[in-house]
Amino acid sequence: MFSFFGLTLIASLWMSGTDAPLWEKMERLAWKNRVIVIYAPESGNLELNQQRQLLANTLAQQKERDLVIIECLSSKLTREDKVYINRHFNHDLTRFGVWLVGKDGGTKLSSSSTVPAEKFWALIDSMPMRQSEKARRNDPK
Repeated sequence: MFSFFGLTLIASLWMSGTDAPLWEKMERLAWKNRVIVIYAPESGNLELNQQRQLLANTLAQQKERDLVIIECLSSKLTREDKVYINRHFNHDLTRFGVWLVGKDGGTKLSSSSTVPAEKFWALIDSMPMRQSEKARRNDPK
């Protein structure tokens, strides 16, 4: 199961009907959105709850950066999705993981511990594509 907090429109679109595999969701987001993927081996995972707290109340910052957050719980994932996470992110599925994926589909940050929201914002804001977006929007942020 995937739960989204962030862009509600995308979340409601994907949560209705058949649930597409994670690789397909990531492919659909490429060149449109940056993605934070959060993986936890179990729903009561301490790091999962901490990461949720670190990203709570950041909807404006997420939207400003075209960011979508996908939360993946092992018990709710298909075998295909587990294989994707394991291979794509080179991740041990017994551990917590969080990744920032750029609009180009490349992994920009990989961590097996929680990441403060400010670290995501700083990394995203330093990316050439983000710099270009800000210049087009004439946004000093």
